[in-house]
Amino acid sequence: MKHAWLLGFSLAFAFVGACRPTLDDDLSHVDGPRILAVQSEPAEAKPGEEITLRALTTDGVMYPLVTSLDWSFCVARRSLAEPTSLSAACLHDAPGALVALGAGAEARGAIPAEACRLFGPDRPLAEVAGEPAGRPADPDVTGGYFLPGVVRAPGAGDALFDVRVRCGLAGATQEDVATFERTYRSNTNPRVADVTVTHADGRLEAAAEGAEITASAGEVLGVRVAWPACIGDAPCGGAERYPAFDAVSRTLGSRREAMRVSWLASRGRFAETRTGRDEADELRDVATTWTAPSAADPAAPAILWTVLRDARGGTGFRSLRVRVR
Repeated sequence: MKHAWLLGFSLAFAFVGACRPTLDDDLSHVDGPRILAVQSEPAEAKPGEEITLRALTTDGVMYPLVTSLDWSFCVARRSLAEPTSLSAACLHDAPGALVALGAGAEARGAIPAEACRLFGPDRPLAEVAGEPAGRPADPDVTGGYFLPGVVRAPGAGDALFDVRVRCGLAGATQEDVATFERTYRSNTNPRVADVTVTHADGRLEAAAEGAEITASAGEVLGVRVAWPACIGDAPCGGAERYPAFDAVSRTLGSRREAMRVSWLASRGRFAETRTGRDEADELRDVATTWTAPSAADPAAPAILWTVLRDARGGTGFRSLRVRVR
């Protein structure tokens, strides 16, 4: 079975993923049908709440996939011995491992009621009568927990995604729990506010969603992505502030989301696969360069995609067409 692995944001931060690519893999070069990213709306939900899942896809040339996507949640808990972020039971369609969400360009479904017991801080039930209960899952660096899933497309392989689940606060005092529940705001998906292209001659060009620009063969373009400014603790499409419980010091503090951008292209080459800002960096943009193909081909534009992710698992994306003349 072919898998097109999507790295969860928290895993990408640690430079590990569901499946480690080889050093020769260039995941930023899109040379065939592929699922590039998955977005959940809302970006974070409690068990029982409904979400909508959407995918950024391509046929490998310039268009989205026309085939129907098959969506599922994984409800099989990964064993400690398994090296991947997803249980092998879900990858191999073991009975009861997947909860089907339907087929289509997008899918809707409720977060399973047992999500915080399977993948969160609630202690899981014993699998066999008479045996002790399982170990609760550890939170990621932001204090969050994630429900895994699989989306499949014929010809494009399978892709993994995860949805942040809002569970209870483990190990905190009643006072901290009350403060956390009063002040915590569920994550909002980040939004690409601006994409700016700098041409080799110094000319600047703003690129709206789906815009088309031209470039010379072999030209090196500077590409900059920016996200909105966040004011206070209000929900925002940029780097949001959020309360976080430190399990080591057992104190409740405030953090700010780190941001990462993945750069992908159907033709030409980005200089970097990922760039970003850590939570202490208040700048609201990142940039890299893209080198156009050495041969002109105005009939087949290159497609550039930018996928913006925040530290709590939210996702946003933008595309740009470049005709090489």
